[in-house]
Amino acid sequence: MSESENFDLELQLQAEQLARFAREQMSEQKTDFYNDIWQEAGVKDVRKMTIQDARRTLAILSNSEASIEFVKAFYGQAVSNGMPSHVLNFIVQSDTDGDGRTLAQEIFVDGTNPFRTDQPVVRQQYLLEKSDDLDLEL
Repeated sequence: MSESENFDLELQLQAEQLARFAREQMSEQKTDFYNDIWQEAGVKDVRKMTIQDARRTLAILSNSEASIEFVKAFYGQAVSNGMPSHVLNFIVQSDTDGDGRTLAQEIFVDGTNPFRTDQPVVRQQYLLEKSDDLDLEL
């Protein structure tokens, strides 16, 4: 299996997981919340979403107190309603909080909020060690 086919399969599995989760979580109240977000993002038809629309929905969710479950159900509903695969790919590969983990890794593997840095970003540290074997000449 090529890398491209493997990536497509992974995206398809993530889409199926999101859609299944959305079906399990569906309620009229949540649908109203989803519709409010779509309206705020300016998305009239999920099937015609663009990358710019995806950026707006990510920003709206990032600025809210949305739980991991809400994020999964929200995008799961979008997948069920025909969100284009390239838009889904952009969303699941996004790293909104800048911690080096994609949205997919955070919601499917880590169980962490994809919009909040959960651990400090790893920074390069330099340690000075005392060395007795250095001869310095001036």
